[in-house]
Amino acid sequence: MPWDSRECPGPSSEALLSRPSTGRVLAAGALALAVSTPALEPAAPAEAQIPLNPIAAVTPFLEARNGYRAASRTAARRSVTRPAAASVHGQIPTVRADEEPRPLAEVTMGIAQRMAEAERRLAAQRAVRSAAQRAVQRATAQRAATRRAQRAAALRAQRSAAQTAKRAAVRPRVTHRAAAVGQRAVGSAARMASVVTFARSQLGKRYARGGEGPHAFDCSGFTKTAYARAGLRLPHSSNGQAARARIVSRAAARPGDLVVGRGHVGVYMGRGMMIDAGNPRTGVVYRKLYAGLHIERF
Repeated sequence: MPWDSRECPGPSSEALLSRPSTGRVLAAGALALAVSTPALEPAAPAEAQIPLNPIAAVTPFLEARNGYRAASRTAARRSVTRPAAASVHGQIPTVRADEEPRPLAEVTMGIAQRMAEAERRLAAQRAVRSAAQRAVQRATAQRAATRRAQRAAALRAQRSAAQTAKRAAVRPRVTHRAAAVGQRAVGSAARMASVVTFARSQLGKRYARGGEGPHAFDCSGFTKTAYARAGLRLPHSSNGQAARARIVSRAAARPGDLVVGRGHVGVYMGRGMMIDAGNPRTGVVYRKLYAGLHIERF
């Protein structure tokens, strides 16, 4: 059945109907005035009288205005307590004014939870900063240890190089000294060979006291002439010649060494043999070392 706007206000919401407007205020005032004022019957004109109470003349209008205000407040309360009707496109529901507040324990628990979460986050941040600081400290300590190890290694290398250079500087002198000793030994051996050769060539010569050759010798004259072939200038005395040499063992004796006894000298020929001018009976003779003799070397 079609809707007739003259019979029903239609599907408009109560909230829309409750909204005040100037037209509705005027209509409500007129309606209240018409209801409160009875219809006047025709009467004969009378003399105009001034009302005793002027305020009584406007009382119906004031009552109508107060009734409208009360109706407006009631409509406003209904609009708050009940959501407005949804429009075609939808509206956001109005929050109920009489909704009960959340319990204090629940609010306190929520605050405590947020505070605990903030404390956990702060503790996590502190742990991260502490771990970073420890890592930096470990890295710093490791770098310091590496630098110390490098300095120690460099110092050891310097000391080793210095010692190597020192040994290298000493080695040539030692080598030169050894070479000089070897050369002297070689030269001495060559010179002693000339001594041995001369001694062999004098075998059979006669003994003569104070003789130095070429036909007769005594013991110290014979050795003086023989070692002169090696460039040695010796006195004509067995004790004087022994004082110029140093003692060596018989095991270390070499050909050309001096054989020394009590008041007697000769030339060592090797293998425990010697040549000397012993006495007038033997002359210059080749014979074996006997007891009481020792070896010396120039």
